[in-house]
Amino acid sequence: MNEQQTPEDLAWRILLCHKHPVSARLRFLIPTEGGVVLPQALPGLAVIAEAQEAPVQCHPASALRSLQEAMALDWQLELVGEFQLNMEVPGQILPVYLAALSGHELPPAPPGTRWIELPQSIGMPWLDRELLRRIYEVLIGFG
Repeated sequence: MNEQQTPEDLAWRILLCHKHPVSARLRFLIPTEGGVVLPQALPGLAVIAEAQEAPVQCHPASALRSLQEAMALDWQLELVGEFQLNMEVPGQILPVYLAALSGHELPPAPPGTRWIELPQSIGMPWLDRELLRRIYEVLIGFG
C-alpha cells in the first residue's frame, strides 16, 4: 500500500501460504489481530462473490509487490493462478489473490502475523475458515 492510498482504497487482498515441497504440509500466514487476508482485514459485510468478476483495478503482480513492500518481506513469493476468488464488499467486488512461499524452510512470521495450519482455524469465523479451506482444495486437491 503506498502512502497516498488509504485502507478504504485498497482494492485487493492477498492470502499467503507455504506448502512444503516434500511433505505437502500447508501453513497460512495470518494477521494476529484476526482475519486471514493481508495486508488488512476484509471490510465488514464481505461475502464470497461466486459468479461475479472483479474489474481489474490492480494487476495481481503489483498487488503482491505492494504487499511485500508494505510488510518488508524479502521472500520468494509466487502467485497461484489456479486460485480465483472475489469478495463482494459494500460498494465493490474485491479480488483476493493467493501467493505461495516456496522452499523447505518456513521463515519467522513478520510482526503482527503468525503461521497456522488448517486445523488451527477451528473457532475462527466461518468466512475465514472457508477461505483457508478453498486454498487447501486448490493446493492439496482434496475436497
